Amino acid sequence: MKKISKALVPILAIASIITGCSSTTNKNGVDTSGTITKTDAPSDAATSITASDEDTSSSVNTSTETDASSASTTASTQELASNYDASLPTVVFLGDDQFDLGRDDNTSISYYVETLLGTKANVINLGCSGVTATTALGTDNDTSMNFVNAAKFLNGEMDNTFFNNFPDAKAEAFLFDPADVDYYVVEYGINDFIQGKALVNDEKKSDTTCYINAMTVGLDLLVKASPNAKIILCSPVYSMFYAEDGSILGSGNVYSNAFGRYMDYCAGCTQLNSLHNSIAFDAFGSAIMNINDQNVSEYMDDGIHLSRAGRNTFAAVVAHMLNKQLGLDDTEIEVAYNINDYKLDSEK
Repeated sequence: MKKISKALVPILAIASIITGCSSTTNKNGVDTSGTITKTDAPSDAATSITASDEDTSSSVNTSTETDASSASTTASTQELASNYDASLPTVVFLGDDQFDLGRDDNTSISYYVETLLGTKANVINLGCSGVTATTALGTDNDTSMNFVNAAKFLNGEMDNTFFNNFPDAKAEAFLFDPADVDYYVVEYGINDFIQGKALVNDEKKSDTTCYINAMTVGLDLLVKASPNAKIILCSPVYSMFYAEDGSILGSGNVYSNAFGRYMDYCAGCTQLNSLHNSIAFDAFGSAIMNINDQNVSEYMDDGIHLSRAGRNTFAAVVAHMLNKQLGLDDTEIEVAYNINDYKLDSEK
């Protein structure tokens, strides 16, 4: 791990540069200055598109749109690169929708973690929506975006073109040297479960089309690429599953695919911590993050994707774990983090 600057930046100081951030402390002693205020909350009006807007946008010259998009991506990459400081700790997020959500309005888990850290750090978000930990079925040469291939990429074993469908992550994928990574925060599983990927293949450990096998191989590859890095391994988050008509199919405790219950996937992930000496964040159980059948609608927008306040709560847990590893917090999580401590006034 790189040496941390002796001049630590207090959480309140970091929060003061974020427009509209409030500064409060919850009952766990965790500063919630990363909680955005009502005025910072994303506006529905800003993202709504009328039928006439859609018609007009479809007539725009395609080459102009491509050029503008390319210029925007280049500018974003240059800005990110200019902010990267090799002397600071580097934290890399690898995951699915839960980490990708909130990029555009600074409500992502990685953004909140950065505001809640007790020191400055390089925070890299390689989260990509819709992706799995597992590789694709029916091929021995899968090049799709998934945890295994992302970990291969960090080892120089994958062509970077598999990032092409995820420009936001791609913009950050080349900012750092994997050998210099201090911490990985890893979270995959909900898409593997929903897509009906098998839970585990005990007879063939290299079968990365199965969830536990893919997680194991991916973690092995992270250790290979970044031997000095510590891994925070997050289980998939507790979820509630609904039918298209809105009726409840079942909670994470009971709902299953052909290979097992959702909770079996979550528990299997948590059990991998001992293999890689990683830090366990059981996001399914209620001991660390107080999510259950009664309040899942507050934590989730649709049963499976974390709400803004849910992401803020999840981030507070990760920030606590990182601060502890950095020697900035010596407390234990004795009381589960509660979403009510991270809600905006408009969300209460």
